Amino acid sequence: MRAAATALLCILAGPALAEWAYLPSWTDPVDGFDTRAATTTNADGATLHLYRNPIGRVYALFTLPDTAGDVVTTGTVMTLTPQGFEPKTVEARAERGRVVEYAISTGRQVRNRLWHGEGQAPAFGTFHDMLEASDIEATFTLTDGTTLDTSWSTQGAATPIAQAIGVSMDGIPAGAEWEETAAQALLAAMTACQFPKLDVMCVQHVTACSTHISDTRDIDGFEACVAD
Repeated sequence: MRAAATALLCILAGPALAEWAYLPSWTDPVDGFDTRAATTTNADGATLHLYRNPIGRVYALFTLPDTAGDVVTTGTVMTLTPQGFEPKTVEARAERGRVVEYAISTGRQVRNRLWHGEGQAPAFGTFHDMLEASDIEATFTLTDGTTLDTSWSTQGAATPIAQAIGVSMDGIPAGAEWEETAAQALLAAMTACQFPKLDVMCVQHVTACSTHISDTRDIDGFEACVAD
C-alpha cells in the first residue's frame, strides 16, 4: 500500500504550467545513469534538463534542436547568463579534470555541473543564479565559427525543480522529508478508504484532493479537502 501511495504521488506530481515538466524517471545521455529531472523546451526547440547524478551533484543538460549546427567539443562551448546575473563561461576539455569537473560537449548536447549538491540550496554560484533568474540565456559556440543564442523562461519551474532536485524554489517545499510526509498523508487517506470495505467514491475524492499535493504542495490543504 505504501509503494502504491508513493507511485500515485509521482504520477500526480506535475507542473502547474506546461512550460516545465517533472520526469520521475529519466536517463542521463552522457553517463547513462537513471535519475529524476526537471525539463523544458523553448520556442527554438532547445531543451534544458536539470537533475542530480547518483552521488547528488546537480547538472544542466542543454540539447540543441536538429536544425541547429553542432557545438564545439573543446574550449568555450557556451556562455550561460541567468537574467540579472553575471555571464558564466562554460568550458569543455577532451579529458576530464581530476579536480575541476569541466563541461562535456557531444556536439548536439552540452552537460555542465552546476552545484556540488550538498545542503538544502546553494547560497551563491551558477545554480543559485539560475533559480533566482526569470530567464536563462545561453550562447553556444558552433563548429562553423558562428554562435547560437537561445533562452528559457523559469516561469512554472518551481514545482518540477523541487520534485526533481529536492531544493526549495519560490517557497515550494522540497526534499526527502517533504516527500515522506506527503506520501504518509496520501497513504493514510487511501487506507481510510479501504475500511470497513473499499469505498470507490472515497478513493475518487482523495484522488481529486491530491491536486493540493501535486499542484501546490499544500499538505494541510490536502488533509482539509479529504476531511470535507
